[in-house]
Amino acid sequence: MSNHPEVHVHEHADAGGLGYGTQQSYLTGLGLAAALSAAALGLAAVGSIGTIQTTALILTAIAIARVYIHAVFFLRIRSTDEGGWTAITTIFTLITVVIAMVGSIWIMLHQEINMMPMPGTDAFRGM
Repeated sequence: MSNHPEVHVHEHADAGGLGYGTQQSYLTGLGLAAALSAAALGLAAVGSIGTIQTTALILTAIAIARVYIHAVFFLRIRSTDEGGWTAITTIFTLITVVIAMVGSIWIMLHQEINMMPMPGTDAFRGM
């Protein structure tokens, strides 16, 4: 019973040859994610840097970097794990999410064309 915790930890560390992250790697990921979150929050609090397009590009880059940090430091997704299948399923998931996001944005931007005009606007031709 006394050496059960060591055996239990050893079994989990060798499960599938993947192992768990070290405390140092988790703290590194936490620090990077927190720094990027603070940068995005600071950018949002300041307003914008240059044009709104520049600010949007910077926030998009921060978001992509955060996704990468979470995938590598916390989810342990690497192209060498499980013969590359983890990376392939991750890429498929990312493509699906991008298609859903772009489609949703496209629908929201173009829904105005199909909306009925509101009373009080120039386009309203009702009673």
